[in-house]
Amino acid sequence: MSMKKKRRVVKPIPVQKEKKKLKARVVDLLELPKEIVLNLPLISMMGNEELHIENYKGMIEYSEEKIRIHTAIGIVKIEGRGLFLKAITTEHITIHGVIVKIEFLV
Repeated sequence: MSMKKKRRVVKPIPVQKEKKKLKARVVDLLELPKEIVLNLPLISMMGNEELHIENYKGMIEYSEEKIRIHTAIGIVKIEGRGLFLKAITTEHITIHGVIVKIEFLV
C-alpha cells in the first residue's frame, strides 16, 4: 500500500497586486501623501451640502438626485436632492445640494 503525499498548491499572486502592495508600503514608510502617489481620491465634505472630490477619473451619471463618479478605487455614488456641479476641472469636482447618501461601489 503506497501513501501519496498531498501537494499543497500555492496560487501565484498577480504581479500587479504585488506592485501595488509594495508601492503602498513604500508610501507608508516614507510618509508620502497617498492620494498623490497612489492616485487615490481625496474626498472632503462640508456638512451635508457640499462634497469635494480630487483625483477623479470621470463622471458616469448626473442628475439632481444622483451623481456617480469614477475614481481609481471604484465608483463613488452620491444621492440627494437638488444636486448640481458647483465646480469641475480635470483634477477636482465640487458637488452642491442636500447630500443624503454616499456609497463606494468597488
